[in-house]
Amino acid sequence: MRMQYQHIIHNRIKLNNLTNLHRRAANHMVSSTQAKINGGIGPANAPLTVAVKKNSKTLRDSGALMASIARSFSPNEASVGTNKSYAKIHQFGGTIKAKRTWLFIPAGWKTRTLQRRYDFKAGPLIRKMRDAGYSVWFQVKGSKGVVLAREGKRKPFVLFILKKEVRIPARPFLTITQKDRDIIRSIARTEIGVSR
Repeated sequence: MRMQYQHIIHNRIKLNNLTNLHRRAANHMVSSTQAKINGGIGPANAPLTVAVKKNSKTLRDSGALMASIARSFSPNEASVGTNKSYAKIHQFGGTIKAKRTWLFIPAGWKTRTLQRRYDFKAGPLIRKMRDAGYSVWFQVKGSKGVVLAREGKRKPFVLFILKKEVRIPARPFLTITQKDRDIIRSIARTEIGVSR
């Protein structure tokens, strides 16, 4: 997923080689996009998401999305984007539907801790937890349910919430703001030696 902003520059400048200009503009847009992600983009996370992540920042969990923001440039254009498969749903929003029976939604920080210890995928996680001595069972009613777990004689806890689908709101992070446009225009003026 990439955004291109060559139109910001090429609408006003007709030069043969703009490689350095495009490199500088792309560098700015990488920094700007990372700052947008780091600052959080509304709407706010759902309470369950906050509980799983132990923070309220949107688009931030492991830092993988922010770290994946990359640039490319040539004499003719510059672009910034990410290769993360989940970027599109975050950028545009949408509904995620279960491919099989259920979506397994981590129920809290304890689930995330167990995922880090055993496996991030639900099936392997449940198998490995059972191998480690946990009791794990499903409780389903209609189109919703939960996966419960218990270690030994301890109190059971919700491991996963089961749903058929979830709605992800749009949180556009690959955007060009007016401030970005102004900075890129300033870079362009500097590169070609044009004063205001």
